[in-house]
Amino acid sequence: MTTEENSILLVLPVPFRKNSDGTLLIEKQACNGIDRWADNFNKVVVACPIIDEKTFLSGNTTAEYIPATKLESFDRVKLVTLPHAYRIASYIRNYSRTRKLLSGLIVKNKYLSFAIGGLIGDWASLAAVEAIKQKRAYSVWTDRVEHQVVKNSYQDRHGLRRIYRFLKDRLLQSWLMAMAERYIISRADLGMFHGMDCFETYHNLCREPHLVHNIHLKETDRISSEELNKKIQRIMEGQALRIVYAGRVAGMKGPFDWIETMSQLQSMGVDFSAVWLGDGPLLEEARKQLKLKNLNGKVKFLGHQGQKDKLLKSIRESDIFVFCHKTPESPRCLIEAMLSGTPIMGYKSPYPEDLLKNISRNLLTDKNDIAALAKNICRINDNREELANAMAYCHQISEHYTDKAVFSHRSQLIKKYLETST
Repeated sequence: MTTEENSILLVLPVPFRKNSDGTLLIEKQACNGIDRWADNFNKVVVACPIIDEKTFLSGNTTAEYIPATKLESFDRVKLVTLPHAYRIASYIRNYSRTRKLLSGLIVKNKYLSFAIGGLIGDWASLAAVEAIKQKRAYSVWTDRVEHQVVKNSYQDRHGLRRIYRFLKDRLLQSWLMAMAERYIISRADLGMFHGMDCFETYHNLCREPHLVHNIHLKETDRISSEELNKKIQRIMEGQALRIVYAGRVAGMKGPFDWIETMSQLQSMGVDFSAVWLGDGPLLEEARKQLKLKNLNGKVKFLGHQGQKDKLLKSIRESDIFVFCHKTPESPRCLIEAMLSGTPIMGYKSPYPEDLLKNISRNLLTDKNDIAALAKNICRINDNREELANAMAYCHQISEHYTDKAVFSHRSQLIKKYLETST
């Protein structure tokens, strides 16, 4: 059987859903990603696990889903549902049938790209194993060092569950996941690693590694020059510093380091207000910490922000984006902040260092050094001209981080290196 010309098979982890009347639903940002792939390929086949409503609701997620028919490229997209099998019994039960399904899809499509990131239930990794068996060229994509993320996931648990997750995830699953990543990435014809943290971890494993970025914002989502100038004028007038973070309230994001940073700023006499936008397992505990540290009123954890426009508006209206990330990952929120003309300040790692280029040494501090981060924020608050220059610089260097640009880049890499390998 010959492959279909200019078709791509994507195996992704973001689950599909079905509502009560049977309509297939896709996560909103995933919809945008599918459309951007369709800008570059004649046919896009997308295989994802499908989650039932009960499981979806029990996961306490705030992801926004829309009908698949809303896809701009709906007539050129084939959507394939896979079992949602993240428990070992379910994975084993569905293994043979799913591998056979993936095998047929691999045969029919010219280009193959697998978003790996897990172990049990990670069908993208299984698709890579099947591609190896068929001697087909494939690419892998990842946006975080998954085995390191799993290694630290126990931090979101308490009591006996914390001990259990420490033993299971940190000592066993993380090691197995690292072995699986090595096997799959080392045999890939193209590795696309989102952000420098991922790239530095994986590039030595891959014969053709490339640094890529992943963003779903459009050129129209960038702060305008007029808005940027108004923001710069405001901070040059000496008004109170506005601090923001947007992301899950989870251990890997360092919410308690972030709160302690705000507490130290208050002790230093910095005039500021701060908000954390996002939901997560540690949200209520974080709010309790604000009370204990007398930060109520000055610092707020606002929970889930459902509307993208409202979220971006909050970031655009802020002066700095402070983060305390604990694990190697490449979160889109840092790019979103830069597109908003809001300098990122936080813990040093290859990803933000690469994004900030020449000014990274001025805005980043050593990981877990809360005192150094607080002092650096205090310093830039006192030097408003430096802050204004950082705002303009971040906005300028982020001009290529739009959805069309980053998906075009990845598509060009796939066509170049997988065409060569076939």
